[in-house]
Amino acid sequence: MRSLETILSPTLLDALGWALIHFLWQGAGVAVLLAGTLVLLRGHSPRARYAASCAALSVILIIPALTTWKLWVSSSSVVGMTADEMLLASPHDKELSASSLPANVTVEHTKSVSTIWMYRVLEQPLTQRIESLLPWLLVAWTLGVIALSVRLFGGLIYAERLKHHGTRPVVEHWQETLARLSLQLRVTKPVQLLKSSLVQVPTAVGWLKPIILIPASAFVNLTPQQLEAILAHELAHIRRHDYLVNLLQTVAETLLFYHPAVWWVSRQIRLEREQACDDLAVSLCGDALLYARALTKVERLRQAAPPQPALAANGGELLLRIRRLVEARQQTRRASPGLIGIVFVAAFVITIACTRAALFHDRPHEPPTVEKASTQFKSESANNMQTHMAVASQSSSDDMASLIARDDTDGEDAEVRRVAIAALGDHAGTVIVMNPRTGQVYSIVNQEWALRRGWNPASVFKLVTALAGTGEKISAKDDRADLTSQSEPLNLTKALAFSSNTYFETLGERVGSERLIQYARQLGFGEPTGINYTGELAGKLPSFGLAIDAGRLGAFGEGVEVTPIQLATIISAIANGGTMLVPRAPRFQQEGSQFEAQTRRRLEIPRETLARLAPGMVAAVERGTGRGAHDPMQTVAGKTGSIVSKDSSVGIFASYAPVNDPRLVVVVATRGRDESGPVAAGITGTIYRALGRRL
Repeated sequence: MRSLETILSPTLLDALGWALIHFLWQGAGVAVLLAGTLVLLRGHSPRARYAASCAALSVILIIPALTTWKLWVSSSSVVGMTADEMLLASPHDKELSASSLPANVTVEHTKSVSTIWMYRVLEQPLTQRIESLLPWLLVAWTLGVIALSVRLFGGLIYAERLKHHGTRPVVEHWQETLARLSLQLRVTKPVQLLKSSLVQVPTAVGWLKPIILIPASAFVNLTPQQLEAILAHELAHIRRHDYLVNLLQTVAETLLFYHPAVWWVSRQIRLEREQACDDLAVSLCGDALLYARALTKVERLRQAAPPQPALAANGGELLLRIRRLVEARQQTRRASPGLIGIVFVAAFVITIACTRAALFHDRPHEPPTVEKASTQFKSESANNMQTHMAVASQSSSDDMASLIARDDTDGEDAEVRRVAIAALGDHAGTVIVMNPRTGQVYSIVNQEWALRRGWNPASVFKLVTALAGTGEKISAKDDRADLTSQSEPLNLTKALAFSSNTYFETLGERVGSERLIQYARQLGFGEPTGINYTGELAGKLPSFGLAIDAGRLGAFGEGVEVTPIQLATIISAIANGGTMLVPRAPRFQQEGSQFEAQTRRRLEIPRETLARLAPGMVAAVERGTGRGAHDPMQTVAGKTGSIVSKDSSVGIFASYAPVNDPRLVVVVATRGRDESGPVAAGITGTIYRALGRRL
């Protein structure tokens, strides 16, 4: 794969790989359409069936190229964008700028958009297996193409050699015969007729400057009438530009060699082509039986097959051709050109539509991926597991409506609360909406879960690990082979976008548990936020000196408990450039008076370091695990967290928007069957879209 990457961009390789996989069903579909059309054209002329087969070959060549281009363009729209370009990508936000982001930050992602769409088409485990095998599949395909290309170019070289070696002009009589037949067939190109010592059967080679090669034995073994009929057959190939079509067939067989449908369509073209040329030859010589005998004698002359780029008189299925001629099955119906055109335009449109539906259909609010973080928690400590089980058990018995009804709504924004409750819907969870610049709480839905319940942050803790790695100038990039599961290696931005467990386990191990805990404590983990509600939980951080798995801490926040309101203040500090605010609902505030922010402390993390998280968080929403939060009206940055289990799963999404001028922080945490970070992101997206005018 490295050698391929030096020639093609990684995103193009990824798009090409998925296009080749998609062609498995696309090619089968084209073959089925052609088979049905050939049944409809049974009894019509071979020319009609040949046109149908060529149309199918054209679709076969176009579909993979179109799929590759579409996937590549979609992937390239994110890969390599600068921070300014990323933020200015929204056409509806005229005031976007990247002043809060470092100029050298780029937005990239590990898996291209093609991978995300595949999650919608196939079950995720199968997609993941294909994704892991994709580099090897590309290598196998490349080796196959190289091998068949050698065959193709070898045939072209040999065909060129046939023109210039072992040839000599024929007598004047046959030159005149060729000129007469050319006039009758309306062949406008000058055609050269040569006697060859290298060919065993009459053969036409070349397209721009066609040449017909006749073996010396043909002048001895064929009667003049039979040889004239064979010349008419070869001229028919030249008139119909069959040499060029034959080259396109060979190209299709070379590039798409792995699909049986390609070989079947190509075989149909060769069969119908020879029969169409037979009809033209018979129309000139006027005797089908004479022509059939000529073909039989030509077959006796053959000692070896001619090179593939050449067109020989004994091509196709000779026995079928002779039987067809002898049985005089020449009374065929003429197919209406308009009917053939309509059939194949419809076939092409149907194939394109199916491709677009499978690849590019966007399901609103349905996230493309689900983090499988639960598989990483099999060895979690007994204390943490007991906590999760206890909370899950309690959540199953709680009545969400009664919990929400007990919320203290004094000072909350009624519109925001209504929107948040509607977005939460039937999900058991909590929603927090606040201002990241002032700490004003607009609404907290289900305050019991938001303030007084501890949640494992799961992959949201990757933000802490990313800050620690960036602040300490430690990276996991390119240092372990298993970090390169795709066609390009991971970096921080891509790892955040797709929540790479491997990357953050490696980074956590290198940073170390002590420094991870230090950064987490500075961000407010393990201490109350000071919000003006009663009963706030402080959360939990592992103590220094304990035997802590730094990798699991860095990737999953193992051993950490956090409240959603703590996550809201942490995201606010990331969004506003490093100010930890005290979240407050504006209680007892006089109407019309301005809300005053209350600063808790300034982080000792540089603004530039905090800004390094933004590209990955934006990419997560635009193309990654948080895609359900995408809002076309503004740029949303966020991070998902998931704990997926059979009985009770957890989904968390912490986010802010717009990126260049943050005005809202939204944190959603849900618990129950089939919950996940992407599901929480979908709820968040509904909230952003409903509150768009506030941004």
